[in-house]
Amino acid sequence: MRLNVDLSVNDYDRELFAERRIVLETRPGEGLPHIVLKILAMALFHDPALQIEPTMDEGDRFKPDLLVRQDDYRPKLWVECGQCRVQKLDKVTFKHYDAKVVMLKRTEREAREILDRCRGVVRKLESIEFIGFDNNFVDNAASALSGKNDIVAVISGKSLQLVIGGETYASSIHRFRAEA
Repeated sequence: MRLNVDLSVNDYDRELFAERRIVLETRPGEGLPHIVLKILAMALFHDPALQIEPTMDEGDRFKPDLLVRQDDYRPKLWVECGQCRVQKLDKVTFKHYDAKVVMLKRTEREAREILDRCRGVVRKLESIEFIGFDNNFVDNAASALSGKNDIVAVISGKSLQLVIGGETYASSIHRFRAEA
């Protein structure tokens, strides 16, 4: 499925108001909740340099859902959405040791579960931020998506609202890191 999205981001903490027009496609094994996670990541980490499913160097075995590069082309921000193997997180954080890595999951529980699964496996676990949302938030927002979407993301502190087609979906933003 192909989705056209006009995304407006209103982030009060960063004093940011930005707009971005994007086209997103579901790939095999991905559903609309995965697309919602990408949209949420674009809002939470808005940057004009943010790339969606970028092409990577030939030597890179892995590919992020979203990426911001440093001036020397190395990853600065690497975002994974939805399903991701713990081994991938280990290899990405080890190879791109100075990149900020973010793992977005549908719920707070899923974010805590993958953090727990990473313990003892991911060598640079402290470099990953895990983010989840309230139960049913991502799924409810996904059910509102259609071919053409006007989406407004309003972020303030730990609160997030998505307005899709005039309908508002609200959630807390649950952020976790491994304790050093």
